[in-house]
Amino acid sequence: MEFGNFLIYYRIINFSGNRFGGEIPESIGLLKSLLALNLSNNGFTGHIPSSLGNLTELESLDISRNQISGTIPQELGNLSFLSYMNMSHNKLTGQIPRSTQFETQSESAFKGNIGLCGLPLQKDCFRKNVSATTQTHHLKPSKQSSHASKAMHTLSYRNTLLFSYLIVLHFILSFSFIPLSTSLQLLLSADAL
Repeated sequence: MEFGNFLIYYRIINFSGNRFGGEIPESIGLLKSLLALNLSNNGFTGHIPSSLGNLTELESLDISRNQISGTIPQELGNLSFLSYMNMSHNKLTGQIPRSTQFETQSESAFKGNIGLCGLPLQKDCFRKNVSATTQTHHLKPSKQSSHASKAMHTLSYRNTLLFSYLIVLHFILSFSFIPLSTSLQLLLSADAL
């Protein structure tokens, strides 16, 4: 099995708390079988790749506590299985896309982004505050639990194997002064070969 093909069938990626930096590569959208992606508590910068909209099976997305800036791509609103997201504590700006996937999230999923506005936040893009009756309707937490959010905390053998490989690769590349985003692009571009 080629390493590139291995990545295509990957279901859960949890890179939280690893001090990774650089931009999240657009090629992440090639991981079409991905159910859960956790990149929280790192040093990622740049924007949220619009290619995440290609991950049509994605159920859980956590990019909280990074330095990600720009707007939230409208394409994420088309992900019908996306039931959990956390984009809090970044530098995001603009209006939160209007879709069920975003409006059913709790306010805490977007807090700490001073430039963000729109539901489910209390900060309206056109007025200073949204009325309490409008907020109540949109702040009800989803009662459905996602297999992906539960599974994200449990790494299988394949996850551990790839994660170990990427950690070793990260240490090697950190001594060669190649940013992580470049190394991830190189890994994911192997899929195209």
